[in-house]
Amino acid sequence: MLDIVTHTPIWVWLLLSFLLYLGVKQSRDRKVLKNRAFIFPIVMFVLSLHGVISSFGGSFDSLLFWGISFVATLLIGVLIFPPQQARFDESIQCFFIQGSWRPLFLILGIFTIKYTVGVMEGMQSPFLTLSFVVDGLSLLYGLCSGIFAARGLGLWRLSRTTQAYTSP
Repeated sequence: MLDIVTHTPIWVWLLLSFLLYLGVKQSRDRKVLKNRAFIFPIVMFVLSLHGVISSFGGSFDSLLFWGISFVATLLIGVLIFPPQQARFDESIQCFFIQGSWRPLFLILGIFTIKYTVGVMEGMQSPFLTLSFVVDGLSLLYGLCSGIFAARGLGLWRLSRTTQAYTSP
């Protein structure tokens, strides 16, 4: 295990530090400009999809499982779970978002999956040739990015609802 950690490139640890910073920042109540609120879900979507494509070559099965998991999680997140604690101020185009530790756990989830797959690739693990492993990892990538997308969509819907109430 020590070999894995010591042979991990320094940029990976720097990335982890930055992601931890972002996750901890999300744990505090904050004011976020409307346009900036959607950047993070988009970035996590791209990183998740990139993980599937770069690790599994964008095979039909891996993209299918990622897509199914992403869409299912997005729909469940939007339809079943209540919107996050936030409000939108139309006059200044800002969200006031209650802090949560959930984004940190999701960030760490995506990082852990990506790191584990990277280690398995570096070790040329035969597990990455097993379709159920690739499909399972693709499902996990889709799950994490679907949760972020549901969060972003929830904010967008909140801003649309607020605009509808404040429009003449």
